[in-house]
Amino acid sequence: MTDAATPKSELLEMQRTFVKRCAKGEFVEVMEDYYADDAYQIEGDGSRREGKANMIAFEKQFLTQVQKFHGIDIRSIAVASDDGKGNGITMAEYTIKADMIDGSKFWPEQVQVSTWKNGKIIALRFYYDPNF
Repeated sequence: MTDAATPKSELLEMQRTFVKRCAKGEFVEVMEDYYADDAYQIEGDGSRREGKANMIAFEKQFLTQVQKFHGIDIRSIAVASDDGKGNGITMAEYTIKADMIDGSKFWPEQVQVSTWKNGKIIALRFYYDPNF
C-alpha cells in the first residue's frame, strides 16, 4: 500500500522497466538505453568491467553461449534513494534462467544494486554465489 504523501520514485519505475525488459531477453537493448557511457559493473565473483561499450561487447559474447533463455523470476525491486533528479540507488532481486550450449545451466539467484546519475546507471554490483 502506498501512502498518498509518499512521492513516486522515477528511479523505481526505471528499475522495474529495466528488469522487465531483461526478462523478455532485451539485455543488450536495456544496456544501450540505461547505462552511462562511463558505467562499470562488478560481478559476484569480484570481476569488474569498465565502460558501456565494453560491457555490451561482453554481454553479446556471453549471449552467444546461451542455448535457451527461460526468462527471469523477479522477486523484489526497491529504491534505496531517489533525489527526484535521476540520482540514487535501486535494487532488484531475481533469478536468471538459461541453458547453455555446453549443457550447463546459468541460473544464478542474484541481487543487482544500481547507482544512478542523471537518469543513467553509472555503477552496478551483482551479488550472487559464483558457484551457483
